[in-house]
Amino acid sequence: MPTWERTKERRTRIAELVASDYPVPTIAARLGMHERSVYRHLVAMEGRSRSLRAYEDRMPRVLTHLEAYPGKLFTHGELLRVLGLPVTAKLRGTLERMEREGLIESVPGFRNDREFCVPRPVTRWRLAPGKELG
Repeated sequence: MPTWERTKERRTRIAELVASDYPVPTIAARLGMHERSVYRHLVAMEGRSRSLRAYEDRMPRVLTHLEAYPGKLFTHGELLRVLGLPVTAKLRGTLERMEREGLIESVPGFRNDREFCVPRPVTRWRLAPGKELG
């Protein structure tokens, strides 16, 4: 089968699964593809970035997690791990947009892992004051 036919079949199947509201990781698993390949096909099919959809998908998940732990600080990496996102996921844009909307706040600080390690700057995130459930 020529490559263009295989690509056309994959994109048709991806479009069907997206229309059924399956998340990208599920689509990738069903088709035996990597998540990045699915995103690449989606960008080619739609002709635009999927970053707006990423915000719509990730913002409620981040907010739910932070509401479960009000006052607790989380780094970008910790939030990626808790949400089950790959380490290559771009969550920082979502966090910065949530901060602009007043949902969360960033707290700059330093990370000092070991006794002989040089402290490194790090940003931690928490629920904005006044957003706690109660």
